[in-house]
Amino acid sequence: MENLQAFYDIALTPDEYRTKLTDLKDGFDKIYDEHEITKDNDFESFKNSDMSLLVIAEPWCTHCMLNLSILFKLTEAADVDVKVALRDDNEELMNAYLTNGNKVIPKVISLNKEGKEAAVWGPRAPMTAVIQKDIMKDMPEKGTEEYDAAFKSAITEMKEKFKTSPELWDAVEKDLKETLTVK
Repeated sequence: MENLQAFYDIALTPDEYRTKLTDLKDGFDKIYDEHEITKDNDFESFKNSDMSLLVIAEPWCTHCMLNLSILFKLTEAADVDVKVALRDDNEELMNAYLTNGNKVIPKVISLNKEGKEAAVWGPRAPMTAVIQKDIMKDMPEKGTEEYDAAFKSAITEMKEKFKTSPELWDAVEKDLKETLTVK
Protein backbone atom coordinates (compact mmCIF):
# COMPACT_ATOMS: atom_id res chain seq x y z
CA MET A 1 0.00 0.00 0.00
CA GLU A 2 1.43 3.33 -1.08
CA ASN A 3 -0.01 5.82 1.41
CA LEU A 4 0.74 4.17 4.77
CA GLN A 5 2.43 7.31 6.07
CA ALA A 6 -0.76 9.30 5.46
CA PHE A 7 -2.74 6.82 7.59
CA TYR A 8 -0.02 6.94 10.25
CA ASP A 9 -0.04 10.74 10.36
CA ILE A 10 -3.76 10.90 11.26
CA ALA A 11 -3.93 7.79 13.47
CA LEU A 12 -4.48 7.83 17.23
CA THR A 13 -1.69 7.91 19.77
CA PRO A 14 -1.68 5.11 22.36
CA ASP A 15 -3.17 7.49 24.94
CA GLU A 16 -5.94 8.54 22.54
CA TYR A 17 -6.71 4.89 21.79
CA ARG A 18 -6.85 4.03 25.50
CA THR A 19 -9.47 6.74 26.11
CA LYS A 20 -11.75 4.86 23.70
CA LEU A 21 -11.63 1.62 25.71
CA THR A 22 -14.86 0.75 27.52
CA ASP A 23 -15.72 -2.87 28.43
CA LEU A 24 -12.14 -4.04 27.86
CA LYS A 25 -10.38 -1.23 29.75
CA ASP A 26 -9.90 -3.24 32.96
CA GLY A 27 -8.40 -6.19 31.07
CA PHE A 28 -6.19 -3.93 28.97
CA ASP A 29 -4.94 -2.09 32.07
CA LYS A 30 -4.34 -5.35 33.98
CA ILE A 31 -2.17 -6.80 31.22
CA TYR A 32 -0.36 -3.50 30.66
CA ASP A 33 0.32 -3.02 34.37
CA GLU A 34 1.37 -6.61 35.13
CA HIS A 35 3.37 -7.63 32.04
CA GLU A 36 7.12 -7.21 32.29
CA ILE A 37 9.00 -6.66 29.03
CA THR A 38 11.88 -9.11 28.46
CA LYS A 39 14.93 -7.07 27.52
CA ASP A 40 16.76 -9.75 25.54
CA ASN A 41 18.54 -9.71 22.16
CA ASP A 42 15.18 -9.61 20.36
CA PHE A 43 14.26 -6.53 22.41
CA GLU A 44 17.51 -4.81 21.45
CA SER A 45 16.95 -5.62 17.77
CA PHE A 46 13.39 -4.32 18.01
CA LYS A 47 14.57 -1.17 19.80
CA ASN A 48 17.28 -0.47 17.23
CA SER A 49 15.15 -1.12 14.13
CA ASP A 50 14.57 2.55 13.28
CA MET A 51 10.87 2.00 12.59
CA SER A 52 7.45 3.22 13.52
CA LEU A 53 4.36 1.05 13.87
CA LEU A 54 0.88 1.51 12.47
CA VAL A 55 -1.78 -0.67 14.10
CA ILE A 56 -5.24 -1.45 12.76
CA ALA A 57 -7.49 -2.13 15.76
CA GLU A 58 -10.74 -1.40 17.57
CA PRO A 59 -11.31 -0.78 21.30
CA TRP A 60 -14.13 -3.40 21.41
CA CYS A 61 -11.85 -6.24 20.17
CA THR A 62 -10.73 -8.83 22.75
CA HIS A 63 -7.63 -9.73 20.73
CA CYS A 64 -6.74 -6.02 20.61
CA MET A 65 -7.08 -5.87 24.41
CA LEU A 66 -4.41 -8.56 24.72
CA ASN A 67 -2.05 -7.57 21.92
CA LEU A 68 -2.13 -3.78 22.15
CA SER A 69 -1.56 -3.71 25.89
CA ILE A 70 1.65 -5.68 25.33
CA LEU A 71 2.59 -3.76 22.18
CA PHE A 72 2.15 -0.38 23.88
CA LYS A 73 4.29 -1.48 26.82
CA LEU A 74 6.93 -2.86 24.43
CA THR A 75 7.05 0.28 22.27
CA GLU A 76 7.23 2.46 25.35
CA ALA A 77 10.20 0.47 26.71
CA ALA A 78 11.93 0.47 23.32
CA ASP A 79 11.10 4.11 22.49
CA VAL A 80 9.39 3.09 19.22
CA ASP A 81 6.60 5.29 17.88
CA VAL A 82 3.22 3.61 17.45
CA LYS A 83 -0.16 4.87 16.28
CA VAL A 84 -3.56 3.21 15.89
CA ALA A 85 -5.92 3.49 12.93
CA LEU A 86 -9.42 2.37 13.85
CA ARG A 87 -10.52 -0.44 11.55
CA ASP A 88 -14.08 0.76 11.14
CA ASP A 89 -12.97 4.30 10.21
CA ASN A 90 -10.25 3.23 7.76
CA GLU A 91 -11.79 0.77 5.31
CA GLU A 92 -9.19 1.32 2.57
CA LEU A 93 -6.37 0.53 4.98
CA MET A 94 -8.16 -2.50 6.46
CA ASN A 95 -8.98 -3.88 3.01
CA ALA A 96 -5.26 -3.85 2.19
CA TYR A 97 -4.53 -6.08 5.22
CA LEU A 98 -7.26 -8.72 5.17
CA THR A 99 -6.69 -12.15 6.72
CA ASN A 100 -8.13 -14.88 4.48
CA GLY A 101 -10.49 -12.27 3.01
CA ASN A 102 -11.72 -11.11 6.44
CA LYS A 103 -11.24 -7.90 8.44
CA VAL A 104 -9.52 -9.62 11.37
CA ILE A 105 -7.69 -7.39 13.84
CA PRO A 106 -5.28 -6.34 15.16
CA LYS A 107 -2.78 -5.91 12.38
CA VAL A 108 0.55 -4.23 13.14
CA ILE A 109 2.50 -2.76 10.24
CA SER A 110 6.16 -1.89 10.71
CA LEU A 111 7.11 1.20 8.70
CA ASN A 112 10.70 1.90 7.70
CA LYS A 113 12.26 5.38 7.64
CA GLU A 114 10.61 6.10 4.28
CA GLY A 115 7.17 5.22 5.67
CA LYS A 116 6.97 2.02 3.62
CA GLU A 117 5.84 -1.37 4.90
CA ALA A 118 8.76 -3.38 6.27
CA ALA A 119 6.87 -6.14 8.14
CA VAL A 120 3.34 -7.10 9.17
CA TRP A 121 2.16 -8.89 12.30
CA GLY A 122 -1.25 -10.20 13.16
CA PRO A 123 -3.94 -10.82 13.82
CA ARG A 124 -2.65 -13.08 16.61
CA ALA A 125 0.40 -14.87 17.95
CA PRO A 126 0.59 -18.65 17.40
CA MET A 127 -0.11 -19.42 21.06
CA THR A 128 -3.22 -17.22 20.98
CA ALA A 129 -4.47 -19.08 17.91
CA VAL A 130 -4.09 -22.41 19.75
CA ILE A 131 -6.05 -21.09 22.75
CA GLN A 132 -8.79 -19.67 20.51
CA LYS A 133 -9.07 -22.91 18.53
CA ASP A 134 -9.43 -24.91 21.75
CA ILE A 135 -12.11 -22.59 23.15
CA MET A 136 -14.05 -22.53 19.85
CA LYS A 137 -13.76 -26.26 19.03
CA ASP A 138 -17.31 -27.26 20.04
CA MET A 139 -19.14 -24.24 18.61
CA PRO A 140 -22.57 -24.83 17.07
CA GLU A 141 -22.98 -24.09 13.38
CA LYS A 142 -22.81 -20.39 12.57
CA GLY A 143 -26.23 -18.91 11.87
CA THR A 144 -28.08 -21.14 14.35
CA GLU A 145 -29.84 -19.94 17.51
CA GLU A 146 -27.30 -21.71 19.69
CA TYR A 147 -24.34 -20.08 17.95
CA ASP A 148 -24.82 -16.54 19.31
CA ALA A 149 -24.98 -17.65 22.95
CA ALA A 150 -22.04 -20.03 22.50
CA PHE A 151 -20.01 -17.33 20.74
CA LYS A 152 -20.68 -14.83 23.54
CA SER A 153 -19.61 -17.44 26.09
CA ALA A 154 -16.44 -18.23 24.12
CA ILE A 155 -15.52 -14.53 23.95
CA THR A 156 -15.97 -14.24 27.72
CA GLU A 157 -13.75 -17.30 28.24
CA MET A 158 -11.08 -15.92 25.89
CA LYS A 159 -11.15 -12.53 27.57
CA GLU A 160 -10.61 -14.16 30.96
CA LYS A 161 -7.78 -16.37 29.63
CA PHE A 162 -6.13 -13.40 27.91
CA LYS A 163 -6.27 -11.32 31.14
CA THR A 164 -4.78 -14.01 33.37
CA SER A 165 -2.02 -15.76 31.42
CA PRO A 166 1.49 -14.31 31.82
CA GLU A 167 2.77 -17.21 29.69
CA LEU A 168 0.55 -16.02 26.84
CA TRP A 169 1.67 -12.42 27.35
CA ASP A 170 5.30 -13.52 27.02
CA ALA A 171 4.50 -15.49 23.84
CA VAL A 172 2.75 -12.47 22.29
CA GLU A 173 5.67 -10.19 23.17
CA LYS A 174 8.19 -12.63 21.69
CA ASP A 175 6.20 -12.99 18.47
CA LEU A 176 5.77 -9.21 18.12
CA LYS A 177 9.51 -8.60 18.55
CA GLU A 178 10.54 -11.36 16.16
CA THR A 179 8.06 -10.43 13.43
CA LEU A 180 8.22 -6.63 13.48
CA THR A 181 11.94 -6.04 13.78
CA VAL A 182 13.17 -4.32 10.62
CA LYS A 183 16.23 -6.21 9.47
